[in-house]
Amino acid sequence: MRTARPMSRERLTAVSLLIGGVLWEAVARIMATPELLPPPSEVAVTFWEMLVLGDIWSAVRDSSTRVLVGYAIGAVGGIVTGLLLGGVRAADVTLAVVLEFLKGIPPIALVPLVVIWLGIGEASKYAVIAFLVWIVVAISTAIGAREVPRLRLRAGSFLGLSRLGIFARVILPSCVPYILSGMRSAIGFAFVALVSAELIAANSGVGQIIMDSRFSLQTDRMIVGLLVLGALGTASQMFFDFLVRRVRFAARF
Repeated sequence: MRTARPMSRERLTAVSLLIGGVLWEAVARIMATPELLPPPSEVAVTFWEMLVLGDIWSAVRDSSTRVLVGYAIGAVGGIVTGLLLGGVRAADVTLAVVLEFLKGIPPIALVPLVVIWLGIGEASKYAVIAFLVWIVVAISTAIGAREVPRLRLRAGSFLGLSRLGIFARVILPSCVPYILSGMRSAIGFAFVALVSAELIAANSGVGQIIMDSRFSLQTDRMIVGLLVLGALGTASQMFFDFLVRRVRFAARF
C-alpha cells in the first residue's frame, strides 16, 4: 500500500495563502464595508493600478534605498560595538548600561528629535534605521564575544598568539554565528524603523503611501502598502539567507 507523501513547505504555504485569501474575501463581502475591510479582489485591482502608474515602483525604490543605507551603517557600527563590549571589559562596563537604556527607546519616539537635528531629508531616515539596527546587531555580537569558550582562548595563548591574533583567529570566528543571527534579525527591525520614519517625516516611500491613504480613508491603498512592506521584508531575509549559504559553500573550497 502506497503511503501519501507529506506536502512540501512551498505547497503548504501556497495552500495557507489561498485559504486565507478566500476567508478574507468572504468576510469582506459579508461585512460590505470596503472603507473598513476591502476584499482582496479590490486590493489586487488597486495594486495593479498603482503598479501601472508607477506609484509602487518609486515607493519601493525610495524605501529600499533607505533600508539598505541605514542597515549597512547600523550593522557595521553594531559589529564594532558588540566586539568592544564582549572583548574589552572597560567598554563593557561603560557602554553596556547605555546600550540597555537605548534599547528601550522605540524608533518612532526618536523621529521628531532626529528631524530637528538632521532635517526632513534622507539623513534623518538613515539615522533612525541605523540606530535600531545598531542596537540589535551590537547586542547579538556582544553575546557571541562573551560566550567564546575559555578553552579556545587558552589554546590560542598556548600556541603563542598575540592579543590581536587571539581576537582575529579565535574571538572573531567564534562570533560569526551570533553576528549573522543579529544581522538577520535586524532586517525586520530595519523595516520597523523605516515605517516609523516615513510615517512622520517623508514625502515618498511605502510608509508615506500608508499615511496619505489614512487621511483619505483609502483602505485598499493602505493594505497594498502593508503587503508591499511584508513582501520587501520577506524578500530581504530570503536574500540574506541565500548570501550566507553561498558564502559558507564557497568557504569549503
